[in-house]
Amino acid sequence: MLDRKAFDSISYSIAIIGSCLDGAFRGCAVNSLQQLTSSMPAKFAVTLNKYNVTEAAVEQTGAFCATVAAADCPEAIIKLFGYKSGRVTDKFAEYDTKTDEAGCPYITEGMAVRMSFRVTQQVDLGSHVMFIAEVTEAEVLLPGAVLTVEMFKNAGKVIPANAPVYRTLDEHYGYRCTICGYVHKSDTLPDDFRCPVCKQPASKFEKL
Repeated sequence: MLDRKAFDSISYSIAIIGSCLDGAFRGCAVNSLQQLTSSMPAKFAVTLNKYNVTEAAVEQTGAFCATVAAADCPEAIIKLFGYKSGRVTDKFAEYDTKTDEAGCPYITEGMAVRMSFRVTQQVDLGSHVMFIAEVTEAEVLLPGAVLTVEMFKNAGKVIPANAPVYRTLDEHYGYRCTICGYVHKSDTLPDDFRCPVCKQPASKFEKL
């Protein structure tokens, strides 16, 4: 027996991961940032989907920035970084963007905490890669509660399909847009279907 609803008892905060590769800012929303050790330098881990261009940037540069969303973070920010693809959208262009000492981008609007990391180890998990990293910078941007997956779901929102913690869709069910990663939850895909995120036609979808 494997009841995936049991996973729902563990909550996670939602964060924006930012990295820079060849002068291009890359970023995505994750719910997999976690602290591993408290001894200095503190170590954290984050898991990124191999499909995301942000994963490629972190893997090649060995550096990333993470901002944890505040409880009242605008939904538009989560949608932009969680559902839009960096292949077709410059996500950071819509907001005032800052960079850390390593050149990794981050936004402060709707964010509670900002931390920067240097990757020390990576683990291939099949569909995802786990990056273990040391904290190099950290600051509190907005004191108060942070946005969790549970809060996001209770507000009627859907977790992005590429997220490491994705509980509402079997990964082998539906059709995925090869451009932005959106997953259409259905056994069939109409010929005239267009991706609601990047507007690509049905021909750009692959069956899971």
